[in-house]
Amino acid sequence: MASITKDDIWKAFTVLLSVLIVPLAGWVWSMNTKVTNLQNDLGDVESAFSVIEVRLTELENFERQSIGLEKDIEHMRDALKRIEELVTR
Repeated sequence: MASITKDDIWKAFTVLLSVLIVPLAGWVWSMNTKVTNLQNDLGDVESAFSVIEVRLTELENFERQSIGLEKDIEHMRDALKRIEELVTR
């Protein structure tokens, strides 16, 4: 019968480590690529969000202008009604 030596124990230990470490390294690699893809997507979303913010401020300005125009139109209608009343008397 063969006796178990320190070299056999070391070989078994290294095989066990390789069975554990190689899949772990693959998992770390795949997680790293997923995180990198998420960071790239986040950069794209941030740039799109900044464009949306600019458009939103433009729309808010247009809304304020349209409210001002509506008020001006109301004043014009009131003035025209008064002129019409003066002309029809």
